[in-house]
Amino acid sequence: MKIFIPIKLRATGGTSTFAKKLQITLEKQGNTVTFSKTSDYDLLLVLVSCPMKYLLHAKMHTKPIIHRLDGTYYPSTVAGRFYYLYNLPVKIIHRLFSNYTIYQSNYSKYCCDIFLGKRTDEKWRIVYNGVDTDRFIPSQRQRTTYQTFVTASRFRREDQIMPIIQALALYAKKYTVDFGCEIIGDFTGSVTHIPQTYKDVPYLRFRGVVDNTNLPRYLQSSDVFLFTHQNPPCPNNIIEAMACGLPICGVGDGAMPEITIPGKNSELLPVMGDAFRRTRKLDLMEFADNLNKIMNNQHTYSAASRTLAEQRFNVGAMASQYTDVFNALAALK
Repeated sequence: MKIFIPIKLRATGGTSTFAKKLQITLEKQGNTVTFSKTSDYDLLLVLVSCPMKYLLHAKMHTKPIIHRLDGTYYPSTVAGRFYYLYNLPVKIIHRLFSNYTIYQSNYSKYCCDIFLGKRTDEKWRIVYNGVDTDRFIPSQRQRTTYQTFVTASRFRREDQIMPIIQALALYAKKYTVDFGCEIIGDFTGSVTHIPQTYKDVPYLRFRGVVDNTNLPRYLQSSDVFLFTHQNPPCPNNIIEAMACGLPICGVGDGAMPEITIPGKNSELLPVMGDAFRRTRKLDLMEFADNLNKIMNNQHTYSAASRTLAEQRFNVGAMASQYTDVFNALAALK
């Protein structure tokens, strides 16, 4: 089967990371995946949005269109009061073109039901993102008293990084200064200035963009993954960290309570409501306390993370679920 995914691959970002993983795994199963314009394909896989010409071509030639959805825009995102316009291209695909919808998580479906509308049929499925558990593996290094934390993302908003920086300042004041934090990723938009502003903070290390192939060594040399994104749908960086045996210190927002197990492999700040209208205010002292709680029993949290990644987020199992959908739709043609 030949699958056409019309996106431009980037070095970083959740969509590109997912697409590369899916390509590798599907091709191991005997399929072909292309990201370049073609008319010779069996089905169109749309990752959130794509040019109208590809949608029209698929419709005209009765090629199945599978729509993979993560989250949506809402007032507290960068879209602000124009969120409806930002969502419109995706909503058109969702309502008029897609033959089947794959949501990244139950939380993703919740968002899409509100802002894009519910599917009126049963042609949808929840498929969590997957991780290569043979490549993202725990380190065998001996841990020392020096603590290393890590976070990784395409940083575009303050909620992705500023709570972490502020919580670490509290952690240093209350618990220890014998730690470092690896901050991996590019900074754009309203947070472009942050690496320069905080470059002299001794425990912060801004590493810039790290290709996904090199990411495991940073994760393997760390003790805890830090994450404060607002309303995450199913973050690849979380499941990659878990596969490397990293506990998650984060916020109980979005899909985080779905993909981690608080008290087992994570500690999440409790939150109220959906944060669609305003950015959350977090108890950063509690975040620092949670980090200390994890470090006091890091080995147990770590083992639980690895087990959870193996059981629920193996990339081969993810690809098989996509293949099941592809085969079912191809059989209907």
